[in-house]
Amino acid sequence: MALYESELQRILKYYSDIVQLYKQTINKAPQGSLVWQSNRGKDQFLHLYSVNGQRIRHGINGDIPLQRALAQKEFARKALKILEPNVESLRRAIDGIVPFDPNEILESMTKGYARLPEEYFFDRDLLSIDLHLEGEKDARIRRHQGWEDEEFHQSNYHDEYKTIKTSRGEMVRSKSEALILERLYSEKIKVHYEHVRYINDIKIVPDFTFEGRDGRPFFWEHVGMLDNYKYARDNYDKLRRYYHAGIVPGDNLILSFERHGDIDMEMIDAIIRCEVLPRL
Repeated sequence: MALYESELQRILKYYSDIVQLYKQTINKAPQGSLVWQSNRGKDQFLHLYSVNGQRIRHGINGDIPLQRALAQKEFARKALKILEPNVESLRRAIDGIVPFDPNEILESMTKGYARLPEEYFFDRDLLSIDLHLEGEKDARIRRHQGWEDEEFHQSNYHDEYKTIKTSRGEMVRSKSEALILERLYSEKIKVHYEHVRYINDIKIVPDFTFEGRDGRPFFWEHVGMLDNYKYARDNYDKLRRYYHAGIVPGDNLILSFERHGDIDMEMIDAIIRCEVLPRL
């Protein structure tokens, strides 16, 4: 049971970090909210806020930074409604786990049973197996054997920044992306790197694209350098495009994060086991 408890702890940390990120976003955001209206067929964005109990609204069509700040604030507010209950549910689940120890169960058996050999009761080798999809993982991966080799349009945007080579010769933009790919390689998971797609006329370029069990693709975006304001802002914009393309966390989008260039590979392993493999 320690295995599952540690996995839950890692997932709890993952969600808790995102909660803190979005809370910081809200705390730093300007007061009020963004309002949209149509003015003679044209979009008009307004900033709605209160001063001394008086509601004020003024146009912000030309104020892109304010539009973005208010959009990020609203996204964070809605995300927290999902994430905070998830955190509480995980905490309750961890608190409710009762450790499973076969030896303790054997010691609790009555004398009659205690005289029988251990192998009558259970297979110790079987119980030592890591049970996370172990039995069906190979079958899941075989279903996608040919998909990885299919031709696809890979992004050539700033190819000169792709300076890191993986063990398979794939050129990527960061050491973190290379580490994630190496983990996926080790699990024999088929993946496309920076596969350019158009969904609802919206161009998206996820870090990693996978073929789901029903043929529907799903995506993994690794968000690094969260301490870099421009990088974080650009990724908020990217997540907004994903949303308009019908790509959302909890359905067909997996997110991972890092700060100050530190990637948590234990968390990456947990994501592969708990979020990638179940979707294959």
